Amino acid sequence: MASLLSIRSKLLLLLMISGLAAALAISTIGYTRSDSALRAAVWDQLIAIRETKKADVVRYLDAQERAFTALAAQEQVARALTDFRAAFAAEGALPEGTARADLARFYSAEILPQMPEADRPLSPDALLPETGAALRLQQRYIAQNPAAPGDRDLLDLPEPAQGGNVYDSVHQTYHSHMRRMMQALNLYDLFLIDDRTGQVLYTVEKEVDFATDLSKGAYRASGLARAYQTVRDRPADQHGIVFVDFEHYAPSFGAPAAFLAAPVFQGGDRVGILVGQFSIEALNAALTSSAHWRDEGLGASGEVYLVGADGFARSDSRFLIEDKAGYLEQLAALGGDPAEIAAIERSGHSVLNQHFDTLAVERAQAGTTGADTIRDYRGVQVLSAYAPLDFGGNRWAIIAEKDVDEALGPLHELRRVILIATGGISIAITLFALIAARAFVAPLMRLQQGVERLKAGETQFQVAVKGNDEFATLASAFNGMVSEIVRRNGIIEAKTTEYEKLLRNVMPDAAADRFTGGELVVADTFENVSIIYAVIGGLDEMQRRLTATEMISLLNELIDLFDEAAERHGVEKVKTIGDAYLAACGLSTPRLDHRQRAAGFAAEIRNILVRFNEAKGLVLSLSIGLTEGEVDAGIIGRKRFVYEILGECVSEARRLALSPDGGEIRMSEAMGAALIANGGNLD
Repeated sequence: MASLLSIRSKLLLLLMISGLAAALAISTIGYTRSDSALRAAVWDQLIAIRETKKADVVRYLDAQERAFTALAAQEQVARALTDFRAAFAAEGALPEGTARADLARFYSAEILPQMPEADRPLSPDALLPETGAALRLQQRYIAQNPAAPGDRDLLDLPEPAQGGNVYDSVHQTYHSHMRRMMQALNLYDLFLIDDRTGQVLYTVEKEVDFATDLSKGAYRASGLARAYQTVRDRPADQHGIVFVDFEHYAPSFGAPAAFLAAPVFQGGDRVGILVGQFSIEALNAALTSSAHWRDEGLGASGEVYLVGADGFARSDSRFLIEDKAGYLEQLAALGGDPAEIAAIERSGHSVLNQHFDTLAVERAQAGTTGADTIRDYRGVQVLSAYAPLDFGGNRWAIIAEKDVDEALGPLHELRRVILIATGGISIAITLFALIAARAFVAPLMRLQQGVERLKAGETQFQVAVKGNDEFATLASAFNGMVSEIVRRNGIIEAKTTEYEKLLRNVMPDAAADRFTGGELVVADTFENVSIIYAVIGGLDEMQRRLTATEMISLLNELIDLFDEAAERHGVEKVKTIGDAYLAACGLSTPRLDHRQRAAGFAAEIRNILVRFNEAKGLVLSLSIGLTEGEVDAGIIGRKRFVYEILGECVSEARRLALSPDGGEIRMSEAMGAALIANGGNLD
């Protein structure tokens, strides 16, 4: 008995150890490989989004720079600078009058309360311009401007007009043109500056920087002043654009502003400096996806943001936009700077208010492009793709990130399943080992014979069950396994039938047979094929009125009607692509009358849509392109494959369907001629 127990124990241990080791090894390898593959896929997605956004930002900035260069080269700008300089000098010869006192009251009531506390002086005298000309101009164009702040550019000539005033006359001459140029360039403001004195001779928006002295006035340390000073200090014959990075700009009440500056030449001589101010709104909208993060593949936690060389944000955080209160609480819990948090709460923006010191920002600012798992500015573990973005002598960091919990969510579910499966396997292995260790003589022989019969493909049998001991239990389990195999074989056969049916729904029978036969590449060239490319119009309006369920239900009903018409005409549906329906005639089954069938099918689906609109109360339209010719067709993709047809006639059919000219059904000249020759009807 002791000898028997020893053998049973050895067999039990052998089976348990080998089975558990295999299960653990397979689980570990599967989990590790899945983790690597999923991380790589998410990083690839983040890198693609990052590069797309980076290209968008660079294109926007380059376009702004080129357009501004062209504006600075306009002869009218040079004339305007010369005329405004003379007009400003003439204004200075006039008496100051009550301008200083009037402006002081205006600043105290309208300007100082709106300025950030850090930039707000105790007295308006600190901001008032020094010269009489500047005081008079600010009085007429700012304090006495009837338009509200932000609309002061609408004033061409002060009311009542100053009789014979040189500056007002020059302003009326050039202001409308400069305003149009500013709007065309999507700029916030335009400035004409005297390069010799630093005097702001003219602005479109008429903020409190108008008519000030950038050399020694209140805004001599601003971004506008640095732009002017950089161009001023260059050689007098040097061309080129100067870019000053975004910072809080006091005359715009602390709003983020950057500046482009260019010298203006006339007859080879520099006559002044043109400066453009643009806000960060366009960049911010692009980087925050206009709040459509999910549509761009960023899910519930992904975002793309820009960080300047100073470490401060150049775009808003997604989490601030979605949940301001929660975001501020999170920053406070992480020990964020109270001044930064207060600035974010006051302005509602993290742009220039939040400082970033994450590893991704550090690497991007160092010129490194890459992707890694890091902790972001919220203290959350994220997958991050980062890169430097250089423009105008400044280096920014552009970063695309997604929370690890969301990005690797499927992996966490896989881990749970693996743990459950491993536990189940462990239990099954233990039970099997116990049974096998106790019963390995005659009952095992019966089971061996049953296994041999099963191996030979026989399933309609049962192993004899004798007695009621452990061997009988094992024999019963074997019989149950055979029954389960029979049941599962039936399920597999049914699934195989469904799979083949599905394949034949998405591709021709011949292609499906070759694909299920194991061919790795299924491709053919077909001659004399008619292509029908139909585009359903009006879906956007329909989508706005209907829920997603109603929308999809109606589209399915319409496409089913198209499919039934295709079967009646011997036309093969290739695929639907959004609002497009692609079909062919003569593809799998050569047909001499493929043109007539295609034309008849096009006419019928047009009528189907008319009846469908009447029945459903819709106003959908249908544009159909018909062509004929040679196509290449085959299966594209390995994991998620599609049956695709390619050829010039396919592209031509699509162009015809999308053409804004012509009627509802448009066909190529070759197909029209062939139909006429064969007595077809083109209507």
